[in-house]
Amino acid sequence: MKIETKIKNLIRNSGPISISRYMEICLWDTENGYYTSSEVLGEKGDFITSPEISQTFGELIGLWALSFHQQFINRDSLCITELGSGRGTLLRDAIRSIYRVTNKQIDLDITILEKSQKLITLQKESLRNNNVRWISDIKKLGSAPQIIIANEFFDALPINQYVKGNEGWHEKKIAIKNSKLCFTLANKIWVPSDSIFSNFKKGDTLEYSEHGVSIFSNICNHLIKYDGVLLVIDYGNISGVGDTLQAVNGHEIMSVLEKPGQSDLSSHVNFKLLKEIASKKNLYVSPLIDQQRFLLELGIKERLKSLTKNVSSPKAKKVASEIKRLIDPDKMGTLFKVLAVTKNKRHLEGLNQYA
Repeated sequence: MKIETKIKNLIRNSGPISISRYMEICLWDTENGYYTSSEVLGEKGDFITSPEISQTFGELIGLWALSFHQQFINRDSLCITELGSGRGTLLRDAIRSIYRVTNKQIDLDITILEKSQKLITLQKESLRNNNVRWISDIKKLGSAPQIIIANEFFDALPINQYVKGNEGWHEKKIAIKNSKLCFTLANKIWVPSDSIFSNFKKGDTLEYSEHGVSIFSNICNHLIKYDGVLLVIDYGNISGVGDTLQAVNGHEIMSVLEKPGQSDLSSHVNFKLLKEIASKKNLYVSPLIDQQRFLLELGIKERLKSLTKNVSSPKAKKVASEIKRLIDPDKMGTLFKVLAVTKNKRHLEGLNQYA
């Protein structure tokens, strides 16, 4: 059954559905969901993540993880967890760079949070011959200090949207009008329990991911109990206000309600909310910075020189173009933000140099 037909049947039987329910069906339906039946990554897919653009991204993240481990974690094994690893490209490049500088004299324990069996198959191929385990629940992370990497993870989680009215908040839902899917506002006033919903004016839209908040909160609890660090790299909404939900099909922006199940659905990460959650748990949060600055401080230009030394001019130009895409302010350099969370203020000393 087509995704659109399944959604319409659900609405006809039960009434308007939440945006999060719509996203869950479109992205994860076992038969025709976007992540379960499509080639979603790379030039043939609908989006390209930083690790797929240049090997330097994963390499530098790997060296950053190694540095953090050597400075602050007193254990033999370096434990790295990635949330939603795509094809495993970031981890593959990170592992290679870590082994290169340590001459493989380090034990790596890799964990991937992933629920797409199709992507797990790709990850197993990319990361073969490495010590990797897969989990579908963040609560199964284990009891060791983890360096947790969330690169373009939180933006892909289902959200709900709420619009501020005269009397309070109304949830934005999806209904049917003239046989077509459409947005509608619920009549019932929704009363939020979270303080982030205060100080808004009429007409403001706020996006809230219950799933994202749950995963982030569980990671915070893990950091409190076992130490480690969370590194979030994503495009985000610093103010936390606005309708940022978007659909991408064939690398083109399109209507969210058009071609359900065939388009990538995502929204800007509410970094303001993440910082508030971590702060309430007495964790330390690094200043929010641009990806450009973060990668420059990690030495991406120096890595460019190394990669283009003694190679042909066409190859050098290609590598330079890839790296420019990561740090150019008009491309990914300023759109993507970087945030780190840890329980020890001293752990941020090495991160604050990027702020």
